[in-house]
Amino acid sequence: MTCINSLTSPPGVSVRPFTSMWPIRSILPLTIFSLISLLAAGSAFSLTQDSFDVKSLKVQEMNKKCITCHLKENRSLVKQWEASAHAAAKDGQVGCYNCHAAEPGDETGYQHEGAFIKAILSPNDCSKCHEPEAREMGISHHATAGEIMASLDNMLAEVIGGMPDNKGNMHSGCWQCHGSIVTLKRDKDGKPLRSKTDAPQMDYNTFPNSGIGRINPDGSRGACNACHPKHSFRASAGRQPENCGKCHLGPDHPQKEIYEESKHGIAYFTADRDSGPEGMNIMKDGSWVLGDDYNGAPTCSTCHMGSYVKLNGAVAKNSHNVGDRLSWNLRAPISSKLNRITFTDGTVTDVSGDIPPRAGQKITAKSYVREGDSLNKIMGEKTIESVVSWQERREKMQEVCKSCHGINHVKDFYSQFDELVTLYNEKFAKPGTELIDMLTKDGILQNSGFQHKLGYTWFEVWHHEGRRARMAAAMHAPDYTHWHGMYEVSRNFYHEFLPEVQEIADHAGKGEKYKKYIEELLARPEHLWIKTGGSAETMKLIQEERKLRYNQ
Repeated sequence: MTCINSLTSPPGVSVRPFTSMWPIRSILPLTIFSLISLLAAGSAFSLTQDSFDVKSLKVQEMNKKCITCHLKENRSLVKQWEASAHAAAKDGQVGCYNCHAAEPGDETGYQHEGAFIKAILSPNDCSKCHEPEAREMGISHHATAGEIMASLDNMLAEVIGGMPDNKGNMHSGCWQCHGSIVTLKRDKDGKPLRSKTDAPQMDYNTFPNSGIGRINPDGSRGACNACHPKHSFRASAGRQPENCGKCHLGPDHPQKEIYEESKHGIAYFTADRDSGPEGMNIMKDGSWVLGDDYNGAPTCSTCHMGSYVKLNGAVAKNSHNVGDRLSWNLRAPISSKLNRITFTDGTVTDVSGDIPPRAGQKITAKSYVREGDSLNKIMGEKTIESVVSWQERREKMQEVCKSCHGINHVKDFYSQFDELVTLYNEKFAKPGTELIDMLTKDGILQNSGFQHKLGYTWFEVWHHEGRRARMAAAMHAPDYTHWHGMYEVSRNFYHEFLPEVQEIADHAGKGEKYKKYIEELLARPEHLWIKTGGSAETMKLIQEERKLRYNQ
């Protein structure tokens, strides 16, 4: 079994670590191999240690053979590679066989035209040249995206929106962003089924898949081509906001739409894509540094991952850990501050709380372990080795902000952001959560709650509308903050959620208890308006202004 909580396994659990044995980092233009026909190789060649020797004549010949055939079979695929940094690598081209060679005994490997190869690549393969990126990705929020089995989201898709023998809503929906557990078809003895060409037959429910948190057969998490499309694997693709929009859009996390509305998005979409004083230089190969390569606008990767020139002139390193600079959890029913914890066994997780835990403390934490074709959760006590507090994570983000904004501007923005989150938490999320907990404890609302309209109403209040408001406040989108966010939250809280709570409690014979709670809730200063619809003085001003503005 393989632990996939982080790059290091817990005691007694074997893990295949990311390694960097064959660096091929320098990228400069180089003449593309001439395409020539080759005689078939005399024997299968498979060891990945050998395949990553880019100067090996045997490997080069194998690459040429792949290109010759695939130029006929998959012409555009080859053309993508020809225009890539891999094809132009200074120390020798990184070609088909360099990456696709399989280790002897690999279940996903098969004999193909004299070579033992595999079709599915994982971050373990990419890490041979891109070790820091793979390591950072392996402990990121993105890498945990495939761990959605125990979630209401997953239940809505797989159970409520699906059928026991039909995973269509999962493999074509959720898993295409979150990632599947990639599995093979097997016979009754558990051996992989193979096609006439010896290739392993994949379970179509789990592959094709390029979900960002994909659980790979080798136990690693992630799919690099989720952001760097094959076979060009351009770094420039990953830094453009349209790339993030595959997953970060829609009613429950519309970051793409929020960005497009924001001043940041407007600056980007109206900027020149090329280099120049006001250009984004977005297609540049290699590093892309704010304050050096571009100045016009931030993209998603700028703020969450990007490199930038610091105030002292030094260049801050980029990161493939997209959560490094996040200080709030804006996804949960109630938002909380995020502290990054590294345990003594090397695993990493986030722990919520305004007061960060301390190194040396022991806490109960989870790890997800792939056992065969299943993903299992293991709980255990772990010792904290180091902590990055939510304040430190916020300071990392603010350093990026200061590339374009003064420190007071940055701090005041965060005051606005914090206040909106607090408003949502205190006025709606906490009392709503308390009512749901009461209904559950009283046995009125059972399991998911989706068998009642109330279950959907509450889910949409926090999972859709509440997220939209909080995320929009974080990214400067006023319409999504209010009209798509807090307006929807308040309307549905008062006129859908609370009446449905009272109705379901009445049916259960416990209406008086919930009537008292709701009356006390609505007697609080922030809810008093509901009794009268607002003050007479306020309505007089509104009516006068309407007359002046619309003559109505």
